[in-house]
Amino acid sequence: MTYCPKCGKSLSDDAVRCDACGAPLYPEPEPEQKPAEVKDALRKWALDQGQFCLIAKALAVIVMAFYLLVSIVYLVTLITGGVSAGMIFTEVLTKLLSGIALGAIIWLLSDAVLYLQRLYQMKKKECKDK
Repeated sequence: MTYCPKCGKSLSDDAVRCDACGAPLYPEPEPEQKPAEVKDALRKWALDQGQFCLIAKALAVIVMAFYLLVSIVYLVTLITGGVSAGMIFTEVLTKLLSGIALGAIIWLLSDAVLYLQRLYQMKKKECKDK
């Protein structure tokens, strides 16, 4: 036997809503963000970034992925070459951190360029308004 959480009336086990007050017996799931909304948000972000910044950010991701791949290949090479574990860890970590650092620098530089572009546009607009 199932009871309504709102009014307490007894209901059949297969009931979804209360016959008396109409309250749902089970909480309704929260609506998920629709793929179209996500796509629109991504499109807005891409348009806001500008072509140069998008290319720079893609380059940053490519650099990081390249260094990850190089680190994996280097790891396999060191392991098969019989190098000590401490040296393997140090060398591979150095390569990974180098790739992350380079990618982060490229990413941040693209953000700086975007900031400077917007600042320039604001100043230009201020000059026109005077």
